[in-house]
This record gives sequence, C-alpha cells and structure tokens, in this order.
Amino acid sequence: MKFLEEYGFSKEEFEEFMNNTPKKLIDKLEEHEDLVRVNLQFVKDLGTAVYKEIFINYPDIFLLDASVFAKTFTQYETDELIE
Repeated sequence: MKFLEEYGFSKEEFEEFMNNTPKKLIDKLEEHEDLVRVNLQFVKDLGTAVYKEIFINYPDIFLLDASVFAKTFTQYETDELIE
C-alpha cells in the first residue's frame, strides 16, 4: 500500500488506514492495485480535498469496476460529496 504516498497520504493517514482496515481487505486492495489507483485518481481529479478521507473510511468501494465507480461519483455535485 506504499503507493498511497503518491496520492499525498501522510504517514499518519497511512497508519490510520492500516490500523482501521481489515487485513483481508488490505490484501484485496493490494491485489487489485491498478484498479484502486484508477478509482483513487478519479476521486482526486474531482477536485475534492476529502478524497483521502473517502478512501480511509470506505476503502471497499475502490474495488468497484472503474465505470461503476465513476458513475457512482458523477451522480453527485462535488459539494454534495464533501458533505
């Protein structure tokens, strides 16, 4: 999960994620790193500053197919996502 540093995750944010995420889910996220990267970049590119919080709190959604993931987020305005 070291690739999270490339997306601006601090050491503290990384530790929060690792400490609050089940090992099986971490393994699955690592196994599908390319998909997780695509989805994480999509959320980051929306311009919301809370993309890291979304990942930390809802990591399982980053395993969705990229088109389904994008559709899920594009149905909301960026301001609604922040709320």
